[in-house]
Amino acid sequence: MQPNSPAPGASAAKTILVVDDYASVRFYHANLLRQAGYKTLDARDGNEALDKVRQNRIDLILLDLIMPKMSGEEFIKRLRAIPEFTNIPLLIVSSEAAEDKIRPIAGSGRFGFAIKPIVPASLLDSVRKLII
Repeated sequence: MQPNSPAPGASAAKTILVVDDYASVRFYHANLLRQAGYKTLDARDGNEALDKVRQNRIDLILLDLIMPKMSGEEFIKRLRAIPEFTNIPLLIVSSEAAEDKIRPIAGSGRFGFAIKPIVPASLLDSVRKLII
């Protein structure tokens, strides 16, 4: 596969919002996803992420849990409180094992969880399963 060719299941129309307070992590994940054929947007905290979701069609949110201003957990609660965003799939990528804590607030939409640092192939596999 060429670096810019879409991965199986990827589409140029599929947009992934990468939310993490560390610029290097956002860059790494976004670059990996773009190389796999996805369009990416990024946000450094939950407030910025909510603005991006309201302004763009988002097909998947890749989300860190530990962030300043608004945690990933609070972001999920606010996102899921907006009816038109209840089914956006979430892929939580966190340095702490909090899947049991997050699953109840993730809502009825598709949901995945990965522990940092995540191997590129594993991240792309999780994205493909959620973005359908």
